[in-house]
Parts: sequence; C-alpha cells; structure tokens
Amino acid sequence: MTTCAMNSSAPQPGVQGSSTEISDGDVEVLHACPLCEADSLGILDSTANLCECERCGYVFDNPRPTLAALISFYSQPTKYDQWLAEEPARDALWSRRLKLLRRIAKPGSLLDVGAGIGQFLSIARPYFSEVCGTEVSESAIHIARQKYNLQLLSGEIQTVEFGNKKFDNITIFHVLEHVPNPKNVVERCASLLVDGGTLAIAVPNDLNSYRGKRFLRTFATRIFGRFARVGLPKIVLDGSLTEIHLSHFTPEVLRQLLEKSGFSVIACTLDPYYVAVGFAERWEAGFYLWCLLLNRIFRTNVYDTMLLVARKTSSRKPQTNGRTEEKVSRAAG
Repeated sequence: MTTCAMNSSAPQPGVQGSSTEISDGDVEVLHACPLCEADSLGILDSTANLCECERCGYVFDNPRPTLAALISFYSQPTKYDQWLAEEPARDALWSRRLKLLRRIAKPGSLLDVGAGIGQFLSIARPYFSEVCGTEVSESAIHIARQKYNLQLLSGEIQTVEFGNKKFDNITIFHVLEHVPNPKNVVERCASLLVDGGTLAIAVPNDLNSYRGKRFLRTFATRIFGRFARVGLPKIVLDGSLTEIHLSHFTPEVLRQLLEKSGFSVIACTLDPYYVAVGFAERWEAGFYLWCLLLNRIFRTNVYDTMLLVARKTSSRKPQTNGRTEEKVSRAAG
C-alpha cells in the first residue's frame, strides 16, 4: 500500500482544478491515525482521498473538511426538509431501533448523541426516566424545539458540560462517521455512563456492503492498489452530497475502539436502517432480513449498516449473558 502523503493545497487525483473543491481554509490534513495515533498511513483509494491506518485498519478521508466547515454544512436551513417529508417512514425506522434497544437497555436515562431533529428521542421518551440529546446543527436544534418540545444541548459531546450527571444508556446513531475524532467521542461517552451502562452505536458499512459491490471493490483495492477503486465519492461541500462521512468503519475496527475505551461488546449485528413506504418498504425489509440471516450463519455483515452494542465495564467483572447477541438479532428480525 502506498504511503499516504496527500497535499491539501493541490488538486487531488481525479478532480483536477474542479470548482467543487473544498477551499483550503476548510481543509485539514492528518499525519497520524485518529484512533491509534500510528503515523503509518497508506492510500486505499486516491480518487476518493481514502487513507488506511496500517496498524489498526481504520479507513478515513484525508484531507478532510474542518469541524467548522462540517457544522456550517449541517446547519443549512433546508438541510432537514427531506427528513420532515419522510416523517412516517422515519418514525418506523426509529421504532425499529427502539425495539432493539429496549431488549438490552439499562432501566433509567437515555442520552442521544447527535440527536438531529429529535425524532428518536420523542419516540423513546415514554420508555426512559429521562431523555437528553446533543446536536451541533442549529437548524436541527430549532426543529427539535418547535416540533417535539425537546431542548437539545448545542455542541459536540466532548465540549457539552454535564457536571456530575451520568446516564444509564447512550445512543450514537449514524453520527460517529461524521465526527473528526471518533475515539474522543467514545471515550467521552464512557465517562458519562454509569458502570454497566449501555452504549449503542450504528454506522454505515461503507466498505463491505453488498450494494455497489463495495465488499469486492475494497478487496480489490488492497490487492491491486491504484488500479482499483472502492467506489465511495470524494468529499465536496457543493450540495451534491447529502452526507459527509469522514470515517469508514468495519465491525472489527469499531469493536477494537470500544474495547480500548473501556467497553465490553455484547452484540454486533445490523442496524435496520431503511426509509421507505409501500412496496419499497417490503423490498428493503426483505433485503435486510436476508443480510441478517447471512450475518447469523456466516458472521459476515454485507448489509448497508452495522450496529454494535456495548456495556461499560467496571472494576467488578461484568455479568455477561451469552444470549444477548441472539436477543438483539431476534428483535432485529
């Protein structure tokens, strides 16, 4: 694998002189892995600016937008119009996730990191003693307040002040791939959880999903180097992309991150992430169940997303239930 030494001030391969380049002031270049701090970085896909840590296997965009550029991107007034238009389908999505969470959640409070417009918290509120959420997008915070009567806390989870408050459960649904330093986020969650508290993280399965043949393309890039492409788009902030993913996790890398941050992983399954109605919903549900079956049999995730559930360990060895992962999978089905 070629050493990763990209220059943010020059046009990158495949988009030379493009007007959709991110301006230099909105870009940062990493010289070490954000997860394990190793400086042995290789280029996985130069067209998409994808680097891979040669020590821990973490894949991330490099160069990438700064935090300020990302906050500006997600704070556009119309950024969540599509979510509001899809409210019934998204209610169903959040209900599926809540069904999974309730099987293994610790009774008590819930903190949702990157709560968006607050739709999940509004559905989960009756099932927890207290719900709380954080969000960096001011437009999302406004919608949460106006539509769901939720007062979300503004800012990154690392900077929001909670005093001595601890939570029984924390969820991070499709947020970790957006943040500049996933390690800091997970460690902050560990500090905010009670001993034995539950952390649920869902992220895209960008590198190994069946759709787009990404699992084959990722394999090819590791074999043929610059002659193959993963198939992920290069990050631009011109509006052509609806989401900006800085990280591209595998279940193994995310599990390592959790275990090194003081967690014990109790389930590694699929996140039932599909937003559809009518026949399309039935089709998506069928594809999800097919991938879930493959995951149960072969322990291989080729679905679009993944869900890892972990418990914060304590000085006392946690009591683990060998059937926990099976319970989560049954709820997912």
